[in-house]
Amino acid sequence: MRRVVAVGNLHKLWRSVPENLDMAGLKKAFRGYFGAEWTDVLDAADISFAYNAANTAYFAVRDLRPVEALTLNRLLADHGGIKPLNLIVS
Repeated sequence: MRRVVAVGNLHKLWRSVPENLDMAGLKKAFRGYFGAEWTDVLDAADISFAYNAANTAYFAVRDLRPVEALTLNRLLADHGGIKPLNLIVS
């Protein structure tokens, strides 16, 4: 059973990440798109450049808030199935 640890709203989705950038170029492009420093917001900022350079998209979440004792199944059931939810599960 998967537990949900936080919920929020998708703010930005960067799918056109330039290829063939060095680390400095990727950080500069990231700052240009999101308006924030790479090391201030990216959870995997301390992981190797090769790991991060392989990503084809990045996203920003706003209004992020922690939740307790919530499962993905309950989240879906509570929604009532009226319309599909947009979920990012990691």
